[in-house]
Amino acid sequence: MKNNNKGFSLVELIVVIAIMAVLVGVLAPSLLRYVEKSRAQKDDSAMAEVTNAIQLALADEKVYDEVVPASGSTVDYTFTPSSGVVTIATTLTTTNLQAEVTGSVGSTITLNSRTYKAKSYKVTVTFGNNGNVQVVGNWQS
Repeated sequence: MKNNNKGFSLVELIVVIAIMAVLVGVLAPSLLRYVEKSRAQKDDSAMAEVTNAIQLALADEKVYDEVVPASGSTVDYTFTPSSGVVTIATTLTTTNLQAEVTGSVGSTITLNSRTYKAKSYKVTVTFGNNGNVQVVGNWQS
């Protein structure tokens, strides 16, 4: 009599599933770290875009004249997320600056990383004596 076993035995299938479970257990934490890191980079990029939008808006004379205090001073704009959403328009107090910045980046930005949902982003604008403007943004604890 000829024995014609063409399939896998139950033991072989269980061994394959066990090997796959070990591989998933080893690789899953690394994958989750990479996902969170990419979310944080996306949030960094979004807020850097806000910083650049403020700098570009201040190049416009009507915005600059509306915002500029005494030369040599600074103005801070702090963007604090509420439920992971940063509202741009309410932080920018002057009308022309609001219009130009929200026109280029939108009025809200949703933060996706766990790292930045609890932090604020502060943009400091320093007005030089000769009309130069320096705009720097960074995350605050």
